[in-house]
Amino acid sequence: MLKIIPKILIILLMSKLVISYTAAEEQKKFYDPIVKKLEGWSIKVDPKLLEKKHNKFKSEVFDALANHLQRIKYILPDDRVKELQRLPIWLDYHYEPLGNMQYHPGATWLRANQHDPRLVKHVHIPRAKALLSRSQWAKHPYVVLHELAHAYHDQVLEKGFQNKEILDAYNNIKKAGIYEKVLLYTGRTVNHYALTTQMEYFAESTEAYLGVNDFYPFVRAELKEHDPHMFKILRGIWGEIK
Repeated sequence: MLKIIPKILIILLMSKLVISYTAAEEQKKFYDPIVKKLEGWSIKVDPKLLEKKHNKFKSEVFDALANHLQRIKYILPDDRVKELQRLPIWLDYHYEPLGNMQYHPGATWLRANQHDPRLVKHVHIPRAKALLSRSQWAKHPYVVLHELAHAYHDQVLEKGFQNKEILDAYNNIKKAGIYEKVLLYTGRTVNHYALTTQMEYFAESTEAYLGVNDFYPFVRAELKEHDPHMFKILRGIWGEIK
């Protein structure tokens, strides 16, 4: 027994060294962001975006992001705004491996795909220029709200993505078929993106409840008529909008 203990200690020590080395190597691959405050949110910014040669572009990007955040601040009650402001945003200058804005709930996928694991629990804007894209504004003017809704669902609501009220509502609308063959902002008829998962159902419905979505129901009044149960859930989560 006395001979075994030192071996166990050596193994544990070596394991810790390997973990520390791996973390250090992982860190070297990625830049350290610079934290900026914008409309009460912490924005972790790619240093490249802050270089002097990008001053004009940076100013336009920050103005556009501020616009997104202001539209959230001005419509929600103060307590909900404060909860959302605790959810950080990560802004890259141009991160080639990823295109769309997204939320990263877990580090496993990030590591498996060789992305910075520090992106976990952040709303991620991989390409700053997307904030200035006319087609993005035409299609998805509340995209930042959409991603913050994912973060809120995961980090704030009871049981996160397994929140019973939202999961039950999602299963009910799938059975009812009310989100099949709906109008898209282009005029085409398609299956609603909300059918993908309960997470997308919540985020898409939040867009309609607080702003404008790219799938029908597009706005709050249409959501109330088309999906009164989800409307009631969102009123409880975000507060009454009037």
